[in-house]
Amino acid sequence: MWSVAIYYAVLLITVAVAIRRGGPLERWAAYTALIASVLTTAVTPFPTWTNIEVNIFIIDVLVLMSFWFIAMRTQSFWPYWITGWQLIAIFGHIQKLMFSEILARPYSLLSVYISYPILLLIIYASGSYSRRNDVTA
Repeated sequence: MWSVAIYYAVLLITVAVAIRRGGPLERWAAYTALIASVLTTAVTPFPTWTNIEVNIFIIDVLVLMSFWFIAMRTQSFWPYWITGWQLIAIFGHIQKLMFSEILARPYSLLSVYISYPILLLIIYASGSYSRRNDVTA
C-alpha cells in the first residue's frame, strides 16, 4: 500500500507543478496521467498480473494516444520521451500476451515503475516552460 501512496503523492505533485508552472501541453500530460491513474485504480483495484491486464492495457493505449497527440503539437523533446516510455509499457503488455510464462512480478514492475520517469519529465517540462516564458516576457 505504501507504494500506491508514494505514487499518488508523486502524481499529485506533478499535477500541481504542471498547473502552477506548466503550459497547456504540460497540464494536458499531467491530467492524462491523473485520469489514467484514477481509472486504473477504479477499474482494476487489485490486479493479479498473472495474465495480461486487459483493462490496464486499454487505458495505457489511450494514454499513449494522448501523449502522441501532445508530441504532434510541439517541437519540444519531452513529449517524445513520455510517448516512448508509454510505448515501452504497451510492449510490456504485448509481451505478457505473447509469452504467458513471464512472471507476474516483472510484468507489474514494468507497468507500474515506467510511470515515474514520465511524471518526473512532466515536472521538468513544466519548470522549463515557466523559465522559457520568464525569459521572453
